Amino acid sequence: MNNTSLVKAEHGFTLPELVVTLAVLAIIVTIATPLIFEQLARMEASRIKNQLESILSIAKAESYIRRQNLLVCLSDIGGRCHRDSDLKILLFVDVNDNKHFDDQTDLLLNEQYLNPKYSKLSLRVGARRHYTKFWGDSGRPRGHFGHIKYCPTSDYNNSKYQISFNQVGIIKHKPNDIHPTDCT
Repeated sequence: MNNTSLVKAEHGFTLPELVVTLAVLAIIVTIATPLIFEQLARMEASRIKNQLESILSIAKAESYIRRQNLLVCLSDIGGRCHRDSDLKILLFVDVNDNKHFDDQTDLLLNEQYLNPKYSKLSLRVGARRHYTKFWGDSGRPRGHFGHIKYCPTSDYNNSKYQISFNQVGIIKHKPNDIHPTDCT
């Protein structure tokens, strides 16, 4: 018997096979990456739309059920209401009537983290307010109607819309192609 026939052959990739495999994987990743980011941006736009519509509907119902005025605002990390904050959205009873959420004083009814990665949110309510008020006698935002604008900040995100709420409390999703958002 020959000694070479007793040695078991070792299997593995040759250098050319490894190079070709890595090149094919690099091409697949290059093609797939933008599509993955576009899908993530679409999912974010849909999630935030649902959260905004939900909290505005809750505000309308809770203000009427509780017979209390409730405030909704976009908030920063410190819980401070601001028209262009977009970390979270707050629904609260403003006990001290200062138009801001105070952790030790006000009653927080709902808090939802928005934390967009592919967009920017802004609340636009009459008289340059940083909040909207739902009145306890009717559950409507009379005098405090407006919209929350969703504007993309990424090339992967093509979603532009606004969630509007009118004086009688009707909440509508308005895509950019139907109602231009003027996102820049």
